[in-house]
Amino acid sequence: MAPQTSFNNLKVLEPLVPGSSEKGQITQEVVKHGGLGILTAAIFLAGEMAGSGVLALPAAMIGTGGWLGLALIFLFTANAGFSGTRLGLCWIMLEERYEEFRGEVRDPYPAIGEKAVGRWGRIVSMVAISLTLYGGGCVFIVLIAQLLGSLVAAAGFQLS
Repeated sequence: MAPQTSFNNLKVLEPLVPGSSEKGQITQEVVKHGGLGILTAAIFLAGEMAGSGVLALPAAMIGTGGWLGLALIFLFTANAGFSGTRLGLCWIMLEERYEEFRGEVRDPYPAIGEKAVGRWGRIVSMVAISLTLYGGGCVFIVLIAQLLGSLVAAAGFQLS
């Protein structure tokens, strides 16, 4: 027999929730100020897009040929920074226009897509996020395989 879920235990956490009374009712509107700004969003997005790519950067520089690779890196960095500022502005607009986005939101990019163009915007952004995470995972798998291959070769074993 599975245990039944009881939410009576959550009354212990009520003092931790700002604006809650003894009865568990929210007595005042709680809005966080000073959250994620445009510059911070741009830096986070550029870091996310470049994070796993930086690990493969030396091979990419050799493959594209010195100066062209460097120019491409600067171009993609500027593109990621610009996209981050636009996404930051979109999020600020959502927070200003819709009360449900003023607190913590689990899926901000799909929410922006849905409010911008409708249900298909949410779906497209979720697919893009999934493909990005899948691609980043593939990069890590390749790097781990190369590392393990070199460690096994250095230990004197032959993998064939």
